[in-house]
Amino acid sequence: MRLFRKTLLASVAVLAAGVTLAQAETYKIGVINALTGTYAFGGVPIQNAMKLAIEQGNESGKLGDVKLEVVEGDSASDKGQTITLVSRLAQDPALLMIIGPTTSLEGTAGAPVANEQKVALFGIGSSRGIVQAGPWSFKVQQVGDDMLGELSKYVAEHTDIKKIAVVFDRSNDGFVSQKNAFVAGLQGTGVEVVSEDGILSSDTDFLAIGTRLANSGIDAFFVAAPAEVGANVVVQARQAGVPMEVPMVGPSSFATPAFIDTAGGAAEGSIVIADYFIGSKNPGNEDFVASYEAKYGAKPDNWAAMGFALASLAVEAVKQAGPEPTREKVRDALAGLRDVPTILGNGTWTMDSDDFDPHYGAAILKVQDGGLVLANP
Repeated sequence: MRLFRKTLLASVAVLAAGVTLAQAETYKIGVINALTGTYAFGGVPIQNAMKLAIEQGNESGKLGDVKLEVVEGDSASDKGQTITLVSRLAQDPALLMIIGPTTSLEGTAGAPVANEQKVALFGIGSSRGIVQAGPWSFKVQQVGDDMLGELSKYVAEHTDIKKIAVVFDRSNDGFVSQKNAFVAGLQGTGVEVVSEDGILSSDTDFLAIGTRLANSGIDAFFVAAPAEVGANVVVQARQAGVPMEVPMVGPSSFATPAFIDTAGGAAEGSIVIADYFIGSKNPGNEDFVASYEAKYGAKPDNWAAMGFALASLAVEAVKQAGPEPTREKVRDALAGLRDVPTILGNGTWTMDSDDFDPHYGAAILKVQDGGLVLANP
């Protein structure tokens, strides 16, 4: 009898453990960004913030009995590495989705693979090519028309700029589209684009371009490039004679300490458009800033905010997919996200129903005293 009682109790314990395991289903989520290479200035804070958002999603209980396990990867700022990572991660049947990579360059390379493998990829980059690859790929960032149109409007309506030169990274579709959108937004405003110079992210010598800028009588120069590359353009333009009262104007790649740290005093007065401002009053932003700083020992920048916002949306999609999420359910939930509170822009992230372009507004910032502040309207 005593032996039977022990066996019965042991069986009950095993059954209880089995119920507990069944109730705490763990699903994998791939988190890939440029942790090395040209775009690491954005990829590292994006990856950190993504992990923070997933950690908070698990701890909040909003996913019920579902838990998300992060599987990390380094896209190395490289299209080939991105393709390899997406393909490898997709082979794991326990993987629900992939968030990242960091740029349009990587995203447009990885998106077709995700669609072939039928796993949702939710990327950062602004290029429509990510979404156009198929129904399994999405992006968190607005297209260049939205962001850069706001920047063009600010330049035309709130500054004395009448002549502007343009420098852009011609090797990255995202930067090319940003340049095109900025130039298009200036048409009919009275601001003249006097020149356009294409560069490569691998270039280091910009003195010839700087000399042309210094001799062109411009009021400002626009740069669309990675943060540290753009910083070198700015530094060498100043060295070539472009005065400090002629500001650099640029996209959100410069809304980061990496740009200011590299450019130093040459960045002062620069005007940049950003997806995010650390002083935003959007719901959840204060908690985000505090939790990010506590975990990583640094204040979040534009890219950390992008990563946190994207991963928070991914967690919301998993929640909406229900207690037994599948890749298909998560894909459908992502496609249906509308009017979700966010720390970005105006505080609400949504997508068009037809082309799945996101919208959330923007902030115009200025480099002042070595930091980023809201530009005066």
